[in-house]
Amino acid sequence: MSVPGDQPSNVQKIIEIGIGLGLDPSTVTKEELKNSIIDVVENNKYSTRIREIRHLLYDKPLTGLEKAVWWSEYVLRHEGATHLRSPAADFSCNKKMHSIPVVLLLLSTRILCSNILGVFIFPSISHQIVFQPIWKELSLRGHNVTVVTPDPLNDPSLINLTEISIRFTYDLLKRIAIQDLISKDSNVFLSLYVSSTFIDRLQEAELNNIGFKQLINDQSKHFDLILIESFHPIMYALAARFNAPVIGVSALGLMEVNYNIIGNPIHPVLYPDVLWGFYNTELSMWNKVKSVLWSLWSRYHEEIVVPRAHKLAKKYFGEDLSYLGDLRKGQSMVFLNVNPLLYPLRPNVPALVEMGQMHIKPVEPLPEDLQQILDNATEGVIYFSLGSNVKSVNLDETLRNIIVEALSELPYKVLWKWESDYLPGRPKNVVTRKWFPQQDLLAHRNIRAFFTQGGLQSIEEAVSRGVPLIGMPFMGDQPPNVQKIVDAGIGLGVDPVRVTKDELKQCIIEVAENNKYHRRVHEIRDILFDKPMTGLEKVVWWAEYVLRHKGAKHLRSPAADFSSFDYLLVEVVLVAVVMSGTIIYLWYKVIQLLIIYWYK
Repeated sequence: MSVPGDQPSNVQKIIEIGIGLGLDPSTVTKEELKNSIIDVVENNKYSTRIREIRHLLYDKPLTGLEKAVWWSEYVLRHEGATHLRSPAADFSCNKKMHSIPVVLLLLSTRILCSNILGVFIFPSISHQIVFQPIWKELSLRGHNVTVVTPDPLNDPSLINLTEISIRFTYDLLKRIAIQDLISKDSNVFLSLYVSSTFIDRLQEAELNNIGFKQLINDQSKHFDLILIESFHPIMYALAARFNAPVIGVSALGLMEVNYNIIGNPIHPVLYPDVLWGFYNTELSMWNKVKSVLWSLWSRYHEEIVVPRAHKLAKKYFGEDLSYLGDLRKGQSMVFLNVNPLLYPLRPNVPALVEMGQMHIKPVEPLPEDLQQILDNATEGVIYFSLGSNVKSVNLDETLRNIIVEALSELPYKVLWKWESDYLPGRPKNVVTRKWFPQQDLLAHRNIRAFFTQGGLQSIEEAVSRGVPLIGMPFMGDQPPNVQKIVDAGIGLGVDPVRVTKDELKQCIIEVAENNKYHRRVHEIRDILFDKPMTGLEKVVWWAEYVLRHKGAKHLRSPAADFSSFDYLLVEVVLVAVVMSGTIIYLWYKVIQLLIIYWYK
């Protein structure tokens, strides 16, 4: 029985969630009051429902008090938290808690012997190294985990793990010029269309894989939870096939349309799409126009991709398959591998969990020969690697020669990840190998700087080891990542199209010799790794949360069900326009009558 303030809406919420009844104090009668009390006391549905709600409300990794104390001390440690300030705050109208070990917290909520399916489809090791710790840890915690991946762990000690290899997808990727397709200089609109078409072919090839096909068609298979790489809608058909809750997982940020699916706030100027590579919210007018047009185009493109994917999915999951768009909207949660260094701060709905630093491992001993090279290089070492997608061996001859000449004039040893046995014109100070244990190498005391293409995982590894960077971006999210390196003061960037030998040489020496970059990267490391739970601990906790509650519909934002018409307040705008027009017209008629009266 409510009277002032927020009480009426609170009582209405009591009724809506089924934990009680409500009365109007101005109209209630004795009999209505008596019957309502007896109904709530005697009817078990209210007691049952309130226990369900209690279980949901108190099932969380930290209590409110624990969070308040931890974050208060976080602000004390860092003398403020301006790095957590949302850019939206500036838009105009135009000490750690050692008494709560997280490991014990996870063990206390452990769910035993659940069956979990993971489908991670994209053939890129930089993606897969984010996902591998998830399926490994869930297996170690006693769950029966089945994974479809192009990069299986092949670890016989993981007895609860079954891996279906789709390694062949790397061969499919080689057939397209991925580096050109998502180049920083390519047309973003065309890239989206061509890449989505390629993903269609890629996923159809995966669905035709014998092991995956047997899994889908095995009627005895049952899963309690499905983890799907948030790359394309077709794999969400697995939610219908196994009647299980789904969690989307991404090795990087999401495109705008995918944020929209879960009801997360979007804004083409405040939060430009990750594919555009805009570096901050201070966009020029032309970039604002491009971002708005992209927002409209990506929504239109989604209306093409989803029906096309649904038609394809029916070939493998049956004609009675629920619509893919609805299945994707029904996902329980989304896990994103993002961090506040490289991605804009934005408000997130409860169903979105930011992971971060998923693949960072404790430092392990280096191979003996590599250890000796590094120990002997007292002059300092520059580590050079362009990652797994941009291979150094594929660089055009002009750029390669510029790099070789610049490296030859450095006063340091250089370790270059070069993917073939021969580097033309290799300088004496350069050591090449097809692969280096990157995280362990970056931890060596003699590493002075890391020359990178600007991949998210490479940057996180450098920051975790306190190594400043020189970035040379080629494609995808690399340009904004490198710009973030520069903006954060942890390194410099060069353009692979315009860079000269002298510019490259001076940038490397500047970053290697100027202590301001080393100091700043240590500051950033302290901020990024200062949090109550690691990314992996958060992922495991929330995955098991979804298992405990058989989904997480209660965390679903109402915005996820809003149409663009409703979200953009079109009705309200139309009413406002009509009302304004009516008022203007009435004023016009009044003035017209007054003029007539006056001249009479």
